[in-house]
Amino acid sequence: MSEQAQQRDTAPLGAAVPNAAAGLEQALLLAVGVADLVLDHVRQAAERGQGLLRRSDLREILADGVGELRTRGELATRRITPDTDNYLELMACRAVQRAGRSHE
Repeated sequence: MSEQAQQRDTAPLGAAVPNAAAGLEQALLLAVGVADLVLDHVRQAAERGQGLLRRSDLREILADGVGELRTRGELATRRITPDTDNYLELMACRAVQRAGRSHE
């Protein structure tokens, strides 16, 4: 290989340092951007919380929320536990039984 080709293929020793610095700068900028995004979401959540605390119907909102969570919990336990029958399946079985009795 000629000396000129070797010089083109190998970068000078100092050339790698700016590339590493640029990579670190990019990583730092990404980290700062993520931190800014997170802080912005925290600020928005705090503002929504303050707005919610100023509402006069807060007690009703909390009662509705608790009722909805209870209902969701009941539905989730019905879905998880194998002991309980699905209401629609139960109604379908009853309809099939009634239809079988009417044909006899």
